[in-house]
Amino acid sequence: MISRSFFLLPVLLSVLARAAAPQTAPPGSSTENQFGTSITLFSTLAAINAAGYDAGMDSSLNQRYKVRTEVRQDLANRKIPSLPDLRAFYADHKKPSDTADVSQYISFALLAGGPPNFELPQGQLPPDVEAIKGLSPILARFYKEGNLEDLWSRSQRAYTVAIGDYQDAVINTLFEANGYLRNPSGYMGRRFQIFLDLLAAPNQVQVRSYKGDYYVVISPTTAPVIGEIRDAYLGYVLDPLTFKYSQTIKQKQALQKYAESAGSLDLAYKDDFSLLVTKCLTKAIDGRLMRNPQKRQQFIDEAMREGFILTAAFADLLAGYEKQQEAMRSYYPDLISAIDVRKEEKRLKNVRFAQAAAPRVEAAPAKMQLDPAEQSLEAAEGVYEQGQYEEATKLFKRVLEQTADKAMQGRAYYGLARIAAHENKKDAAVELFQRTADANPDPAITAWAHVYLGRLALARGDSGAAMEQFKLTLANQGASVMARQAAEKGIQSSSSSSSGDKQE
Repeated sequence: MISRSFFLLPVLLSVLARAAAPQTAPPGSSTENQFGTSITLFSTLAAINAAGYDAGMDSSLNQRYKVRTEVRQDLANRKIPSLPDLRAFYADHKKPSDTADVSQYISFALLAGGPPNFELPQGQLPPDVEAIKGLSPILARFYKEGNLEDLWSRSQRAYTVAIGDYQDAVINTLFEANGYLRNPSGYMGRRFQIFLDLLAAPNQVQVRSYKGDYYVVISPTTAPVIGEIRDAYLGYVLDPLTFKYSQTIKQKQALQKYAESAGSLDLAYKDDFSLLVTKCLTKAIDGRLMRNPQKRQQFIDEAMREGFILTAAFADLLAGYEKQQEAMRSYYPDLISAIDVRKEEKRLKNVRFAQAAAPRVEAAPAKMQLDPAEQSLEAAEGVYEQGQYEEATKLFKRVLEQTADKAMQGRAYYGLARIAAHENKKDAAVELFQRTADANPDPAITAWAHVYLGRLALARGDSGAAMEQFKLTLANQGASVMARQAAEKGIQSSSSSSSGDKQE
């Protein structure tokens, strides 16, 4: 059983082509959107193998790559002083099922820093990681005493072969999904990473989302995993939109009660409507990508019986999306708004929901975690884009109450400043754009704040101040192409205005 817990073409291929050489950067590094390996994950799983993790050792897949067997044998032949402590720790934190057991250590490895210390980040940790945070010092000792760095280096050839077995399928499915979404690039500051590891029991596909970063961890498998990887990528792109357009989604929440009748549906979906919306849309896209109409309809019908109550609605509405040119990021609010609640209520009254889980279970989903201020910012941007300025103002002001983080406050000031400019409140707009620039929330936003300040200076006839603001935009290395073009145009206008003043 499988547990389930990029880009324009040049970008996608440049990202995933690196899979031919395993990546040694730990999960906490700055590399983005890659398919590779992790020394932190390798070290963590090597440790629990030495401590008593035996799940899946009878699988023939262990003989295909041989790494797990060789690592276990090598560690068993050494006298490692920290091994008794490691075994005691593992025994104290053993879970009832093999999947749950290894799952907590995968979560640990995705958040921990790399060797030699394997330190976890400060602040709140996911519950499964919090429970085993004491592993870090023991793992640090074991890494050194067990010479895991040498084992890691000796394993690289096998990892390269294993990644090659998956590479083409992964590239193709992500390219197909990204093409359907018309996604121009990854999200700035967010990561979508796939890690392959050969030390976990076979047939593992585990998905995590931590503060917007998505991770997929796979182990050798005899079952198809491409669907899980594609769905994780779809979640990576679609999840932020549920925060941004949360107000639009709430208008359809009357349908949530129907999901409660599906006995096989995970409680996480029943408790979180936005999570359910994302999964329904993901399944609808999966269906639309199927070439055989009969199989597509069977897939959609099955998803509805499982409790993914909006799958059929999205499958119908996606036909309209496919006929126009906008990317999903822009089309999303229109897609949600087009859901006819009454029509779906009639449809759902005729659905016979499954009361028992199918043999292949939908495990608890990965949920994108944002703190309250970030959620308010995303929601504010969503209603702002839809022209709901009064509601956007309330949400941007809420951010200022929810956090003392200067960067987040700067983004809130930027939202309020744009609304003030739209409402022709020039003095308020100047003050708010200046607060944005002072907070420097993000290079791209700061650059646009200077553009707006330059335009407002021009509007009041101060070409010198305008020129200064436009130059600040051009000096900002993080300024977007459009911001630079706007600043260059502003400089031309400032120069013309200044020349006109001299002639007078």
